[in-house]
This record gives sequence, structure tokens and C-alpha cells, in this order.
Amino acid sequence: MKIIKLTSRSDKKSLYINVDHIGHFYRVPEKSEYGRVEKEEHTKLGVTTHNNGGFEVIETPEQILKLIK
Repeated sequence: MKIIKLTSRSDKKSLYINVDHIGHFYRVPEKSEYGRVEKEEHTKLGVTTHNNGGFEVIETPEQILKLIK
């Protein structure tokens, strides 16, 4: 079992994820409305042991891949 440490987008707390249970991860672009940022750019990380839609983290997919290796 290999664990990586990621940072939650919502509260900046640490998340420890078992890499064997990562189902997918992808970059979500910044969302702006009426000239202001509604949601910052982040990465969505799906974990196979949860059915809640996954986690939103501040690390990029490239950073996650480096942590996994």
C-alpha cells in the first residue's frame, strides 16, 4: 500500500490517499461569472472507495503523478 499526501481545496487541510484506490483525476478549469472568480482551478480526484464524487485538491495532475511514482 502506498499513501500520498494531497491538499484539500476547500479548507487547505491534508488528505492522505491510498494510490491503489484512485479511480481517476482530472483538471477543472477556473469558473468566472460577472467578472469575478466563482471557483478556482483545481483537480478532481475520484477514489473507488467513495461514491460522493471525489475530492477537490489543489495539486495538479502532473504533481499527483510525480507523487505516485
